[in-house]
Amino acid sequence: MTGPPSPKNPGTPSTGAAATVRKRLARSRQPARRLWLWLPLALAAAVLLVWAGSWWRARAASAEVRSLAVLPLVDLSPQRNDAWFSGGITGEIIDALTRLPGLHVAAGTSAFRFQGNAHDIPQIGRQLGVAAVLEGNIRQAGGRLLITTRMTRVSDGYRLWAQTFDVPAQNVIPLEQQIAAAIAHRIQIPSALPGTHRHQPPQQAYYAYLQGRYAIDRPEGDAVDKAVERFEEATAIDPEFALAWAWLSIARENRVDAGTARPNQAMPGSRDAAERAVALDPGCGEAHLALGIVKLQYDWDWAGAKQELDRALRSIPGSALVRRWRAHWFETQGAADEAISEIGRALSLDPLSSAILGDAAQLYLSVNQPERALPFAQRAAEICPGDGMARAALAGALWLDGQREKSRQKVEELRQSAAGARVSAYALAYLSAQQGDPSGARQLLDEAEDLPDDQPTPATVFARLAAVAGDWDRFFSWIAEAYDERDVRLPYLLASPDLPPGLPKSDPRFAAVLDRMNLPAPAK
Repeated sequence: MTGPPSPKNPGTPSTGAAATVRKRLARSRQPARRLWLWLPLALAAAVLLVWAGSWWRARAASAEVRSLAVLPLVDLSPQRNDAWFSGGITGEIIDALTRLPGLHVAAGTSAFRFQGNAHDIPQIGRQLGVAAVLEGNIRQAGGRLLITTRMTRVSDGYRLWAQTFDVPAQNVIPLEQQIAAAIAHRIQIPSALPGTHRHQPPQQAYYAYLQGRYAIDRPEGDAVDKAVERFEEATAIDPEFALAWAWLSIARENRVDAGTARPNQAMPGSRDAAERAVALDPGCGEAHLALGIVKLQYDWDWAGAKQELDRALRSIPGSALVRRWRAHWFETQGAADEAISEIGRALSLDPLSSAILGDAAQLYLSVNQPERALPFAQRAAEICPGDGMARAALAGALWLDGQREKSRQKVEELRQSAAGARVSAYALAYLSAQQGDPSGARQLLDEAEDLPDDQPTPATVFARLAAVAGDWDRFFSWIAEAYDERDVRLPYLLASPDLPPGLPKSDPRFAAVLDRMNLPAPAK
């Protein structure tokens, strides 16, 4: 029988002592248990802090973006054969963003130069003069439309924002506005987006409109004629579609500029379409732009044109096209400095537009600054080798810059080009004025007057050549014909400061035509 343990051999502890030990052990384990309980929460908090910091950095960086280029959406649809659709959607997103005050958006004409290429964001940013670039892709399948977008900072390639939009295919118009509004929200710019697509056309009319926009933004070959057809189709399907009427007006005027229609044939229809657009949607900036162009080019209503162009600018302040036509208005008024300033603003928005580059070259040539005209003319000819006027401006700039042999070479290339006899005739007449070559002008005048009637050569071609040749009777005769046919180039010719110095400005016939057109006398 075992007795109680001796003090020297304590044996098994008593019940009370064991309880005390257990309590002490439990208390020693509690901090470890608490650590394991709180560790997942701490990790989650750390992840949240990292994410929040990254989010705030991206948002702060996005808020600094005040210039943006939207590159053509890549079509990932199964058929991948509707370039007009992805291109048209991209163009509409750009148009929506140009309405945001304080945001500089590269025009589609320049942005689409990078279609189909691997995107080198820093290089694109430098060429377009923007701080951020928006890329993305578009996919149509199963009656759904999926657009994925991402915005990247040019300076370091930092991803500022990305979002995916998934809607029914028939909701394409609200989707464009949603994307533009999301971008505006991200870069912290008010996104009221006034005056855009207040009317919702049926899908068939809208798709015809997108095809027209795709064609008019790529004016090669018969693209302008195709644009007119598509816009006419859109307005036939939906006569209430104001935006389609506005672009139909602009496309019809473009046919006159391209030399495929005479002013008296195309411009009345252009006026009707513009007036219809304004009546349907008085807040549509493109409608006021179209009407301003008609008043400037055909009606010769200078005050009315300025009023409409100003309204267009208030509605779409980021539009390079509005800036370009405002430059033309200043040009007709003999305000060369203001015209150059405005064309500079247009170029900042659309730096790869051969048309605007050519305008800049011709404006500098008109004020006898060939050294400033030359880089614009060279760039225009590089971008669009088929542009006869750009090539003529280049030849003229080379001539006035003292590079006579290169100028003669460009002239010969222009004569042999596929730009067309009408374009060549006008371009060579322009160049003849730059070179001040009376005998060459007489030869060109005789050749131009013998062109067949199916080539609608403007009367201003003959007038310019007659002026260089010093044949003032023929000059005023052609000026009268230009007035009767409403030649869109007539006000620019009469207001140009580079008219031949021998022009008898004191001749009452000259004063009479200026008075008839309500034009100011050219600067001396």
